[in-house]
Amino acid sequence: MEARTRTKMINIVGKAFLTLIIVALMVAIGWIATYIYQILNIDTFYAGVEVDGISLEGMTKEEGLSAVKAHNQPKLDQIKIVLTHEDKRWEYGYQHINAQINIEEIIEEAYIIGRQGTVVDRLKEIYYTSTEPRKFQTTLTYDVSLLRDEVEAIAKEINEEPVDATIEFNPDQKEKFSFTAEKIGKGMLTDKTMEDITAKVDAGDFTPYEIPIEELHPQYTLEEVQTWTSRIAYYSTKLTDNSNRNHNIRLSSSAYYNVRLDPGEVYSFNEATGPRGAAQGYKPAAVIKDGNRFEDEPGGGNCQSSTTLYGAVLRADLEIVERLPHSIPSTYTAIGTDATVNYPYADFKFRNNKDTPIFITRYISGGRLHVEIYGKPSEEYDKIEIVSYETGRSKVPEYKIVKDPNLYEGEEIVEIVSRPRIKAVSYRVYYKNGKEINRIKETNSTYPAVTGRKRVGTKKRPEETVEEEPKDNNNKKQEAGNEKKPKQQNESEQEKPKQPAESSQEDLKRMTLVIKRTILIKRNLLKKIMNKIYL
Repeated sequence: MEARTRTKMINIVGKAFLTLIIVALMVAIGWIATYIYQILNIDTFYAGVEVDGISLEGMTKEEGLSAVKAHNQPKLDQIKIVLTHEDKRWEYGYQHINAQINIEEIIEEAYIIGRQGTVVDRLKEIYYTSTEPRKFQTTLTYDVSLLRDEVEAIAKEINEEPVDATIEFNPDQKEKFSFTAEKIGKGMLTDKTMEDITAKVDAGDFTPYEIPIEELHPQYTLEEVQTWTSRIAYYSTKLTDNSNRNHNIRLSSSAYYNVRLDPGEVYSFNEATGPRGAAQGYKPAAVIKDGNRFEDEPGGGNCQSSTTLYGAVLRADLEIVERLPHSIPSTYTAIGTDATVNYPYADFKFRNNKDTPIFITRYISGGRLHVEIYGKPSEEYDKIEIVSYETGRSKVPEYKIVKDPNLYEGEEIVEIVSRPRIKAVSYRVYYKNGKEINRIKETNSTYPAVTGRKRVGTKKRPEETVEEEPKDNNNKKQEAGNEKKPKQQNESEQEKPKQPAESSQEDLKRMTLVIKRTILIKRNLLKKIMNKIYL
């Protein structure tokens, strides 16, 4: 009985103890679960989490962000880029180069420690971080190239362009040239500035930076422009005594009085003069009409202006852009060295093919048109002479005869002079120390043949009648008396001249009329020949 009772008590105690253990275990498990839950759900950084050496344990994300920002702000504030030049100063802060620290990014990385994976993974990471801290570092980034616009703006403020020495041409003064000296400029080295300030920012060096400057030298110095004053070419042609023609030459040649032609620039005679008609003040003088005859028109003589300029341009060794010979050779210049113009069609153009400017002027003196060109003399030669000559001449074409019933037989009027075709060539001949060193062909010129035209009279002349005087004794005696007394007879003849017959007087009038017409025709022909000679 007792044994049974004891066994029963043991069973009761065992069950109670087991129940107690179970309850204790359940309580422990609940506590542990609650603890783990609390650990895994806190909103602060876990132990061992550091950013830039700052422990963030126990801080919320916002608190940690503020702490790290406060820690790094001095790094941004110390970024001061200072540029100086003379008494000027330019300053730029971290905002100008977009300098920033990736604090938000690092805080996010630090905050997820212990917050990823399974519960076990998280607990392990929390545990290991507490024993071996996780250290995070922020990074400073910037872009100095953002200062490029600012630096270039400074350059515009600093830079000073160099100023060339100047030269003025005053052909009507004793001193033909006047000058002003050059001015040296300065320029900021922007690329070097950008390279240097980038290196300084990379090194954390924020001491003031003196902007590098270079001298800018002008293209032309006073010493250089003073070498442009030599007379490098001269040419002249003889004028006529035709006042209208000389007036036209003076007017058209004024277009190249005091002209400066810079390197590469082209001079056009037609553009310089403009139209050359009566409305522009030009007077009638002989011009070549239709390539075969001379007629008076406004502007006659202008070709002598262009030809004289052409002669000087050749001797200055300039580049000919456009030039045409006349249809009839000119007498005021050598064969093959003329330059015809006819606004707005035929033009004379040339280019300044030198590295320096040239200066052109003209003057009229001593019955001649003179052209001078000034510039920098060549070191390769001393002077240029122009040589030209005929290379071929055809036969003179036969005249085209036009019968004119208004002219007497034997009378003729030349309306167009027959001319042969002439070919010519010209050369530029270069001399150094008095010796020919080079000869360059300039151009060929062709003057076309002209078939002349003349009017020949077909009108019959009236028959001339001669009245015979009867020979009687009185006449014989008179003749004998004349032989004996010639002096008295001469006086008698002077006192009593013979009276011609009525028919003879008519013939005399007719002959006088023919002589006058012949004289008039010859006078007109002579005028045309003279105009041709001086065209």
